[in-house]
Amino acid sequence: MNSHQMYRCTIAVVVALLVALVPAESVQAQNRICFNEVPDCIEGRFAEYWRQNGGLPVFGFPITPAFQQEVEGKVRLVQIFERNRFELHAENAHPYDVLLGRLGDDLLQRRGTPWQNEPKAPTTQQSSCRYFAQTQHLVCDAFLRYWQSHGLDFDGRRGFSEAESLALFGLPLTEARVETNSSGDTVLTQWFERARLELHTNLGPDVVLLGLLGREAFGSQPPPQPQPTPSPADPCSGIPPSVNGVVVPNCVRVINNEPFFLEVSGFGFTPGERIGLYVTYLATGAVIPIDNTGDSTADAEGRYRVGITGSSSNPSGLYAITMEGVQSGNKAIVYFKVIR
Repeated sequence: MNSHQMYRCTIAVVVALLVALVPAESVQAQNRICFNEVPDCIEGRFAEYWRQNGGLPVFGFPITPAFQQEVEGKVRLVQIFERNRFELHAENAHPYDVLLGRLGDDLLQRRGTPWQNEPKAPTTQQSSCRYFAQTQHLVCDAFLRYWQSHGLDFDGRRGFSEAESLALFGLPLTEARVETNSSGDTVLTQWFERARLELHTNLGPDVVLLGLLGREAFGSQPPPQPQPTPSPADPCSGIPPSVNGVVVPNCVRVINNEPFFLEVSGFGFTPGERIGLYVTYLATGAVIPIDNTGDSTADAEGRYRVGITGSSSNPSGLYAITMEGVQSGNKAIVYFKVIR
Protein backbone atom coordinates (compact mmCIF):
# COMPACT_ATOMS: atom_id res chain seq x y z
CA MET A 1 0.00 0.00 0.00
CA ASN A 2 1.50 3.37 -0.98
CA SER A 3 1.53 6.43 1.29
CA HIS A 4 -1.40 8.00 -0.52
CA GLN A 5 -3.56 4.95 0.11
CA MET A 6 -2.38 4.62 3.70
CA TYR A 7 -3.42 8.18 4.58
CA ARG A 8 -6.65 7.80 2.67
CA CYS A 9 -7.50 4.78 4.76
CA THR A 10 -6.41 6.20 8.07
CA ILE A 11 -8.33 9.44 7.88
CA ALA A 12 -11.96 9.23 6.81
CA VAL A 13 -15.08 11.27 7.14
CA VAL A 14 -17.47 9.83 9.71
CA VAL A 15 -20.91 9.12 8.27
CA ALA A 16 -22.23 12.54 7.19
CA LEU A 17 -22.09 16.23 7.86
CA LEU A 18 -22.95 16.95 11.48
CA VAL A 19 -26.26 18.70 12.01
CA ALA A 20 -25.72 22.45 11.57
CA LEU A 21 -26.65 24.42 14.64
CA VAL A 22 -28.64 27.63 14.74
CA PRO A 23 -26.23 30.42 15.80
CA ALA A 24 -26.43 30.45 19.57
CA GLU A 25 -24.44 31.72 22.45
CA SER A 26 -23.05 28.70 24.29
CA VAL A 27 -22.01 30.71 27.32
CA GLN A 28 -23.60 34.02 28.24
CA ALA A 29 -22.70 35.47 31.58
CA GLN A 30 -23.05 39.07 32.70
CA ASN A 31 -19.71 40.09 31.24
CA ARG A 32 -18.80 37.23 28.88
CA ILE A 33 -20.40 35.87 25.70
CA CYS A 34 -19.05 32.78 23.93
CA PHE A 35 -20.29 30.91 20.87
CA ASN A 36 -20.35 27.40 19.45
CA GLU A 37 -19.42 28.69 15.99
CA VAL A 38 -16.18 30.60 16.69
CA PRO A 39 -13.38 30.26 19.26
CA ASP A 40 -13.27 33.85 20.51
CA CYS A 41 -15.47 35.29 23.25
CA ILE A 42 -16.64 38.83 24.02
CA GLU A 43 -15.94 40.13 27.52
CA GLY A 44 -16.44 43.12 29.77
CA ARG A 45 -17.61 46.40 28.27
CA PHE A 46 -17.46 44.99 24.73
CA ALA A 47 -19.89 42.21 25.70
CA GLU A 48 -22.31 44.71 27.21
CA TYR A 49 -22.10 46.96 24.14
CA TRP A 50 -22.55 44.03 21.68
CA ARG A 51 -25.61 42.75 23.54
CA GLN A 52 -27.31 46.14 23.97
CA ASN A 53 -26.81 47.47 20.44
CA GLY A 54 -27.96 44.78 18.05
CA GLY A 55 -25.82 41.70 18.70
CA LEU A 56 -25.33 39.13 15.94
CA PRO A 57 -27.40 40.71 13.12
CA VAL A 58 -25.63 44.07 13.47
CA PHE A 59 -22.05 43.14 14.42
CA GLY A 60 -21.70 39.43 13.62
CA PHE A 61 -19.40 37.00 15.40
CA PRO A 62 -16.05 38.08 16.89
CA ILE A 63 -13.18 37.11 14.60
CA THR A 64 -10.41 38.01 17.05
CA PRO A 65 -10.03 38.24 20.81
CA ALA A 66 -9.67 41.72 22.31
CA PHE A 67 -6.15 43.06 21.75
CA GLN A 68 -4.14 46.28 21.80
CA GLN A 69 -3.89 48.20 18.51
CA GLU A 70 -2.88 51.71 17.50
CA VAL A 71 -5.93 53.68 16.39
CA GLU A 72 -5.42 57.21 15.08
CA GLY A 73 -2.10 57.56 16.89
CA LYS A 74 -3.14 56.06 20.23
CA VAL A 75 -2.95 52.45 21.44
CA ARG A 76 -6.40 51.19 22.40
CA LEU A 77 -8.11 47.95 23.32
CA VAL A 78 -10.00 46.78 20.22
CA GLN A 79 -11.88 43.69 19.04
CA ILE A 80 -12.75 42.84 15.46
CA PHE A 81 -16.15 41.49 14.47
CA GLU A 82 -17.47 40.27 11.14
CA ARG A 83 -19.07 43.64 10.42
CA ASN A 84 -17.09 46.16 12.46
CA ARG A 85 -14.36 46.94 14.99
CA PHE A 86 -15.00 47.87 18.62
CA GLU A 87 -12.65 50.47 20.11
CA LEU A 88 -12.46 51.23 23.84
CA HIS A 89 -12.10 54.97 24.48
CA ALA A 90 -11.83 54.92 28.27
CA GLU A 91 -11.48 58.71 28.38
CA ASN A 92 -15.10 59.10 27.19
CA ALA A 93 -18.14 58.88 29.44
CA HIS A 94 -20.54 55.94 29.05
CA PRO A 95 -22.01 55.10 26.51
CA TYR A 96 -19.44 56.83 24.28
CA ASP A 97 -16.54 54.86 25.78
CA VAL A 98 -16.99 52.23 23.03
CA LEU A 99 -16.79 53.55 19.47
CA LEU A 100 -17.04 51.75 16.14
CA GLY A 101 -14.26 51.78 13.57
CA ARG A 102 -14.81 53.75 10.32
CA LEU A 103 -14.38 50.62 8.22
CA GLY A 104 -16.49 51.81 5.30
CA ASP A 105 -14.20 54.80 4.85
CA ASP A 106 -11.10 52.62 5.41
CA LEU A 107 -12.09 50.03 2.77
CA LEU A 108 -12.95 52.62 0.13
CA GLN A 109 -9.54 54.23 0.71
CA ARG A 110 -7.79 50.86 0.38
CA ARG A 111 -9.61 50.18 -2.88
CA GLY A 112 -8.30 53.42 -4.32
CA THR A 113 -11.79 54.91 -4.53
CA PRO A 114 -11.90 57.50 -1.71
CA TRP A 115 -15.38 58.70 -0.95
CA GLN A 116 -14.38 62.32 -1.56
CA ASN A 117 -14.12 61.47 -5.28
CA GLU A 118 -17.46 59.68 -5.47
CA PRO A 119 -20.21 61.19 -7.69
CA LYS A 120 -22.58 63.31 -5.61
CA ALA A 121 -26.37 63.22 -5.57
CA PRO A 122 -27.88 64.91 -8.62
CA THR A 123 -30.48 66.67 -6.45
CA THR A 124 -31.03 67.61 -2.83
CA GLN A 125 -34.73 66.73 -2.81
CA GLN A 126 -36.26 63.44 -3.89
CA SER A 127 -39.32 61.53 -2.75
CA SER A 128 -38.69 58.87 -0.06
CA CYS A 129 -35.11 60.11 0.37
CA ARG A 130 -33.06 61.99 2.95
CA TYR A 131 -30.27 64.31 1.78
CA PHE A 132 -27.07 64.51 3.86
CA ALA A 133 -25.42 67.85 3.15
CA GLN A 134 -22.19 66.86 4.93
CA THR A 135 -21.29 64.34 2.20
CA GLN A 136 -23.82 65.44 -0.47
CA HIS A 137 -25.51 62.05 -0.82
CA LEU A 138 -29.10 60.80 -0.80
CA VAL A 139 -30.28 57.77 1.20
CA CYS A 140 -33.55 56.43 -0.16
CA ASP A 141 -36.33 53.87 0.22
CA ALA A 142 -35.29 50.58 1.89
CA PHE A 143 -31.85 51.91 2.84
CA LEU A 144 -33.37 54.99 4.49
CA ARG A 145 -35.93 52.90 6.36
CA TYR A 146 -33.17 50.58 7.62
CA TRP A 147 -30.90 53.49 8.59
CA GLN A 148 -33.68 55.20 10.53
CA SER A 149 -34.86 52.00 12.28
CA HIS A 150 -31.43 50.97 13.62
CA GLY A 151 -28.92 52.67 15.86
CA LEU A 152 -27.05 52.58 19.13
CA ASP A 153 -29.18 52.78 22.25
CA PHE A 154 -27.99 55.87 24.10
CA ASP A 155 -31.12 56.85 26.05
CA GLY A 156 -33.07 53.60 26.57
CA ARG A 157 -36.12 54.95 24.70
CA ARG A 158 -37.97 53.10 21.96
CA GLY A 159 -36.90 53.93 18.42
CA PHE A 160 -33.69 55.63 17.35
CA SER A 161 -32.81 59.26 17.04
CA GLU A 162 -30.73 60.57 14.14
CA ALA A 163 -27.73 60.77 16.48
CA GLU A 164 -28.13 57.09 17.42
CA SER A 165 -28.35 56.03 13.75
CA LEU A 166 -25.32 58.16 12.91
CA ALA A 167 -23.36 56.54 15.73
CA LEU A 168 -24.02 53.07 14.27
CA PHE A 169 -23.70 53.72 10.53
CA GLY A 170 -22.19 57.17 10.10
CA LEU A 171 -22.84 59.37 7.08
CA PRO A 172 -23.39 58.01 3.56
CA LEU A 173 -20.18 57.99 1.50
CA THR A 174 -21.60 56.94 -1.87
CA GLU A 175 -24.83 56.92 -3.80
CA ALA A 176 -26.65 53.58 -4.01
CA ARG A 177 -25.27 51.47 -6.86
CA VAL A 178 -25.10 47.81 -7.89
CA GLU A 179 -21.97 46.00 -6.68
CA THR A 180 -20.79 42.42 -6.18
CA ASN A 181 -19.88 41.81 -2.54
CA SER A 182 -17.19 39.54 -1.11
CA SER A 183 -19.66 36.62 -1.00
CA GLY A 184 -20.34 36.92 -4.74
CA ASP A 185 -23.79 38.48 -4.38
CA THR A 186 -24.63 41.23 -6.90
CA VAL A 187 -26.85 43.61 -4.96
CA LEU A 188 -27.83 47.25 -4.65
CA THR A 189 -25.22 48.68 -2.29
CA GLN A 190 -24.56 51.91 -0.41
CA TRP A 191 -21.45 52.69 1.63
CA PHE A 192 -21.48 54.52 4.95
CA GLU A 193 -18.67 55.55 7.27
CA ARG A 194 -19.09 52.49 9.50
CA ALA A 195 -21.16 50.09 7.40
CA ARG A 196 -22.18 48.93 3.94
CA LEU A 197 -25.90 48.42 3.34
CA GLU A 198 -26.92 45.74 0.82
CA LEU A 199 -30.43 45.16 -0.57
CA HIS A 200 -30.97 41.39 -0.98
CA THR A 201 -34.18 41.21 -3.02
CA ASN A 202 -33.76 37.44 -3.37
CA LEU A 203 -34.68 37.23 0.32
CA GLY A 204 -37.53 39.73 0.11
CA PRO A 205 -38.36 43.09 -1.50
CA ASP A 206 -37.15 45.12 1.48
CA VAL A 207 -34.41 42.93 3.04
CA VAL A 208 -31.33 44.97 3.90
CA LEU A 209 -28.23 43.23 5.24
CA LEU A 210 -24.96 44.66 6.50
CA GLY A 211 -21.77 43.86 4.60
CA LEU A 212 -18.97 41.89 6.29
CA LEU A 213 -16.62 44.87 6.57
CA GLY A 214 -14.68 43.40 9.50
CA ARG A 215 -13.76 40.29 7.54
CA GLU A 216 -12.96 42.24 4.39
CA ALA A 217 -10.81 44.83 6.17
CA PHE A 218 -8.86 42.50 8.41
CA GLY A 219 -8.89 39.19 6.56
CA SER A 220 -9.43 35.83 8.18
CA GLN A 221 -6.50 35.84 10.60
CA PRO A 222 -6.27 37.89 13.78
CA PRO A 223 -3.77 40.75 13.77
CA PRO A 224 -0.35 39.87 15.22
CA GLN A 225 -0.35 39.71 18.97
CA PRO A 226 2.45 39.25 21.46
CA GLN A 227 2.49 35.60 22.52
CA PRO A 228 4.53 33.99 25.28
CA THR A 229 7.30 31.76 24.00
CA PRO A 230 6.03 28.18 24.29
CA SER A 231 7.97 25.83 26.46
CA PRO A 232 10.13 23.45 24.41
CA ALA A 233 8.74 20.68 26.59
CA ASP A 234 5.19 21.37 25.40
CA PRO A 235 4.47 18.83 22.62
CA CYS A 236 1.38 20.77 21.53
CA SER A 237 3.26 23.99 20.77
CA GLY A 238 3.82 25.23 17.25
CA ILE A 239 0.28 24.72 15.93
CA PRO A 240 -0.56 27.55 13.48
CA PRO A 241 -3.75 29.55 14.02
CA SER A 242 -6.69 28.25 12.03
CA VAL A 243 -8.16 30.34 9.21
CA ASN A 244 -11.96 30.72 8.96
CA GLY A 245 -12.48 27.58 11.01
CA VAL A 246 -12.17 25.62 14.24
CA VAL A 247 -11.04 22.07 15.05
CA VAL A 248 -11.62 20.44 18.44
CA PRO A 249 -9.31 19.13 19.72
CA ASN A 250 -6.35 20.60 17.86
CA CYS A 251 -3.78 18.40 19.61
CA VAL A 252 -4.33 14.64 19.91
CA ARG A 253 -2.25 12.21 21.94
CA VAL A 254 -2.59 8.66 20.61
CA ILE A 255 -2.86 6.22 23.54
CA ASN A 256 -3.11 2.42 23.34
CA ASN A 257 -3.53 2.54 19.57
CA GLU A 258 -7.00 4.03 19.93
CA PRO A 259 -8.52 6.02 17.02
CA PHE A 260 -9.32 9.66 17.65
CA PHE A 261 -12.19 11.93 16.59
CA LEU A 262 -12.13 15.57 15.48
CA GLU A 263 -15.01 18.04 15.22
CA VAL A 264 -14.27 20.42 12.36
CA SER A 265 -16.17 23.54 11.30
CA GLY A 266 -15.53 26.25 8.74
CA PHE A 267 -17.32 29.50 7.97
CA GLY A 268 -17.47 32.28 5.41
CA PHE A 269 -18.92 30.11 2.61
CA THR A 270 -21.81 30.88 0.29
CA PRO A 271 -24.97 29.31 1.77
CA GLY A 272 -25.76 26.01 0.09
CA GLU A 273 -22.53 25.69 -1.89
CA ARG A 274 -20.68 22.37 -2.09
CA ILE A 275 -17.53 22.10 0.01
CA GLY A 276 -14.39 20.23 -1.05
CA LEU A 277 -12.43 18.64 1.79
CA TYR A 278 -8.90 17.27 1.99
CA VAL A 279 -6.20 16.60 4.58
CA THR A 280 -2.50 17.41 4.25
CA TYR A 281 0.28 15.78 6.28
CA LEU A 282 2.60 18.77 6.51
CA ALA A 283 5.81 16.80 7.18
CA THR A 284 5.74 15.38 3.64
CA GLY A 285 3.19 17.60 1.88
CA ALA A 286 1.08 14.55 1.01
CA VAL A 287 -2.48 15.58 0.13
CA ILE A 288 -5.26 13.15 0.94
CA PRO A 289 -8.62 13.89 -0.74
CA ILE A 290 -11.64 12.76 1.24
CA ASP A 291 -14.82 11.57 -0.45
CA ASN A 292 -17.62 13.07 1.61
CA THR A 293 -20.67 10.93 2.19
CA GLY A 294 -24.06 12.50 2.75
CA ASP A 295 -24.55 16.27 2.77
CA SER A 296 -21.35 18.20 1.99
CA THR A 297 -22.76 21.69 1.55
CA ALA A 298 -22.62 24.87 3.63
CA ASP A 299 -25.68 25.69 5.70
CA ALA A 300 -27.88 28.79 5.43
CA GLU A 301 -25.38 30.81 7.49
CA GLY A 302 -22.42 29.80 5.32
CA ARG A 303 -21.03 27.36 7.92
CA TYR A 304 -19.82 23.81 7.28
CA ARG A 305 -19.42 21.12 9.94
CA VAL A 306 -18.00 17.64 9.67
CA GLY A 307 -16.68 14.88 11.92
CA ILE A 308 -13.37 13.21 11.06
CA THR A 309 -11.72 10.15 12.58
CA GLY A 310 -8.03 9.41 12.58
CA SER A 311 -6.28 6.08 13.06
CA SER A 312 -3.64 5.19 15.60
CA SER A 313 -1.34 4.55 12.63
CA ASN A 314 -1.33 8.23 11.68
CA PRO A 315 2.26 9.48 11.91
CA SER A 316 3.03 12.01 14.61
CA GLY A 317 3.23 15.59 13.44
CA LEU A 318 1.22 18.49 12.10
CA TYR A 319 -1.81 18.15 9.80
CA ALA A 320 -4.00 20.65 7.95
CA ILE A 321 -7.65 20.11 7.04
CA THR A 322 -8.74 22.34 4.16
CA MET A 323 -12.37 23.12 3.33
CA GLU A 324 -12.89 24.97 0.04
CA GLY A 325 -16.12 26.36 -1.37
CA VAL A 326 -16.58 25.12 -4.94
CA GLN A 327 -18.43 28.27 -6.01
CA SER A 328 -16.99 31.02 -3.82
CA GLY A 329 -13.41 29.75 -3.61
CA ASN A 330 -13.48 30.60 0.11
CA LYS A 331 -11.04 28.48 2.10
CA ALA A 332 -11.17 27.43 5.73
CA ILE A 333 -7.99 25.78 7.01
CA VAL A 334 -7.67 24.21 10.46
CA TYR A 335 -4.54 22.65 11.93
CA PHE A 336 -4.12 19.80 14.38
CA LYS A 337 -1.22 17.83 15.77
CA VAL A 338 -0.81 14.13 16.51
CA ILE A 339 1.60 13.28 19.35
CA ARG A 340 2.67 10.13 21.15
